[in-house]
Formats: sequence, C-alpha cells, structure tokens
Amino acid sequence: MDQLYLNGLPNRADDTMSEECNLLELRITEDEYREYLIGRLRLQGSNLQEVEKVSFPFLLASGSELLRSFILNETEFVSSLPDQYRLPDRGFIWYLFSQAVREIQATSEGIVIKYKIQDQYRKPFKQFHL
Repeated sequence: MDQLYLNGLPNRADDTMSEECNLLELRITEDEYREYLIGRLRLQGSNLQEVEKVSFPFLLASGSELLRSFILNETEFVSSLPDQYRLPDRGFIWYLFSQAVREIQATSEGIVIKYKIQDQYRKPFKQFHL
C-alpha cells in the first residue's frame, strides 16, 4: 500500500478537539505537484515522462528538497514568521515548519498536511544551523 500517515496531535481528547479547531490544512494533489515540477525543472518533450507518476510517501520519507520547497511555497507559514526567524536557509525554515506540523497523510494521490502557526519556535543548536 502506497500510504504514509503521521499524527502529532495530543493524545488527550479535550486537547485534540481544541487543537484541531485552529489547524490550517494544505492539500496537494499529484497533478498540482507534477505541474510544479514541470515548470521548476523546465521539462519538455520526452523528459515529461520523468514526472508522469510521483510517489508522495517516498518523496516525503526521503526528504525531497523539491517537495519541501513546494510545501513551503504553498503554505502561509513563511509569511507568518516573525523577523527573528526569517533566514534565507530553507533547511532552517523547514526545521521551524516541522514544529508546526500536527498531522501528515501521504498517499499516492496526494498529501494532506495539518499545521498550526506558533508564537515561538525552538531554534536548533548553533552547530546544526550555523
């Protein structure tokens, strides 16, 4: 089965209900991502078959940079960051975004990401980022 499901929501029922009400949701279909890849990679002609079928569970689990860039571009996350967190390093921004993610469902047809904008984020160790 081509599916990956990750859930980081709290275990207590009362926390889960209030948490779910404030979640933002991003849905990505295979067609949307394929169009992004065609434009980003400037694919033409026979090269188009390279992105004919994408496997979201594989791309997510393998840490695809193109998928991460697409996700960050499609969310309100980067624009919501306070100035203290705005750095040009996409790895750092992904590290912050991963703290906001509450649930991920990845199937062969698409991805659903539920996340919550935070007031503050944990910064990584200096040697990790700098």
